[in-house]
Amino acid sequence: MVGDGIQILGMAVVTILFAALGFMSPASRGTLLTGMLFFYMILGILAGYVAVRMWRTIFSGDHKGWVSVCWKVSCFFPGIAFLILFVLNFLLWGSDSTGAIPFLLFVILILLWFCISVPLTLVGGYFGAKAPHIEYPVRTNQIPREIPPQKYPSWLLVLGAGTLPFGTLFIELFFIMSSIWMGRVYYVFGFLFIVLILLVVVCAEVSLVLTYMHLCVEDYKWWWKSFFASGSVALYIFLYSINYLVFDLKSLSGPVSATLYLGYSLFMVLAIMLATGTVGFLSSFWFVHYLFSSVKLD
Repeated sequence: MVGDGIQILGMAVVTILFAALGFMSPASRGTLLTGMLFFYMILGILAGYVAVRMWRTIFSGDHKGWVSVCWKVSCFFPGIAFLILFVLNFLLWGSDSTGAIPFLLFVILILLWFCISVPLTLVGGYFGAKAPHIEYPVRTNQIPREIPPQKYPSWLLVLGAGTLPFGTLFIELFFIMSSIWMGRVYYVFGFLFIVLILLVVVCAEVSLVLTYMHLCVEDYKWWWKSFFASGSVALYIFLYSINYLVFDLKSLSGPVSATLYLGYSLFMVLAIMLATGTVGFLSSFWFVHYLFSSVKLD
């Protein structure tokens, strides 16, 4: 999930930066989407590298099984994306719509996936397996310590943490949704880039604070919590997209249109969850590493 998150986040940053500098004009149809696909595939190298290095860190330097990690990285998010796209296309074919993706395009996308994206991820994984793994600053106990009972359930804190990153996105989200669904052209990529940087910073801070709170009450199981603390912003975006469907997209007619909209929203939300969750997890990992390397233990 961290590997895929890095890939999606990198793609978003590079695409928005290029669009802000004027290399990709939204007036010429398809350039943004083509650019996103191109950058996503190229950044497979980074995804493989980060995922395998993380994997080796968890298993204290053992690099056995790095190929299977790369395969999981290159098939997890694209696999879910293809599943969603195929189901939505099936609905469109069933209703004889002209908006369906042609079968040939599906074949081309699958070829791009397996002939370019997967090999690049394996190349990145190879370099990740060769790179030195991150050493833990302290020795960990073999016997896990008992976690004392918490005052608040941790899932409540994790869900609540997503409201802060959502607050940074909220205004911009309306304009992005309008450009996707209402056919309005979106031009303010410079502002969007600033919003993206703010989102990354807020996600990192929220995750750090939550990890610190968990460590203070002797809850050392921070890995998944740090991922979902910033990743839970995706839940609020999905709820917002349902709100947008009910109150703003009154022109949509029939259950097929609504299903299409919700399907694409789910796809977008999954990508956002992986990207924001990765930011949260990596910043928390760095924070815990820094914290324990500063502590002098006898």
